[in-house]
Amino acid sequence: MNKSFVVGVDHNMQDLIPWWYENVKNYHPDIHITIADFGLTESALDWISGRVDKIITYERHPRYAWFYKPQAMLECPYEYTCWLDIDCEVLMPVEEIFDFPTDERMALTVDVARGDFWWATGVNVVKGKPKILQDWAHNTMRSDLRGDQEVLYKMMQDRPEYNDFIVKMPLEYQWLRVSLANGYDSPNKKIIHWTGPMGKQHIRENLMR
Repeated sequence: MNKSFVVGVDHNMQDLIPWWYENVKNYHPDIHITIADFGLTESALDWISGRVDKIITYERHPRYAWFYKPQAMLECPYEYTCWLDIDCEVLMPVEEIFDFPTDERMALTVDVARGDFWWATGVNVVKGKPKILQDWAHNTMRSDLRGDQEVLYKMMQDRPEYNDFIVKMPLEYQWLRVSLANGYDSPNKKIIHWTGPMGKQHIRENLMR
């Protein structure tokens, strides 16, 4: 297999790992799982050892762990890499998601809550190591912005031609919590992204078993 789902997580969100893992693995038993260790405790590492196929280890980030996201995608040792944030709930098999990217273009959904040029980076897919991913990783590791999504937005603002290197996926591949909260739903949604503190609370109170 040359495909992997990958997530990065630190000690603050490590309690969500079993929920995330079981959701993904339940629908994709034959696809590899990679976890980027952004600062996990020994107990969390003990849990994932023997369950996942690859662990990539980083020192704890001085600000926010999510700044490591594009770098972890670069270092994921598979031809096809699909990043799923730790608060993403997979609702059905989505193996076809790996068909969206090309050698030069990574695949993302639009952040409908923010508008034009905002790509929602909680779910993104690459084939190989395209230049846009390399540039995003480079800029993110050196940024003082709020997060990786803001860095990608700034790249689009500074150089709109970067949009030519993104494949736009249907929103059903990352249905945002804010859309549900605003009354927008789809019977065909495949992945729900439970963003923000309210989303994490919802997972912990309603979805974890």
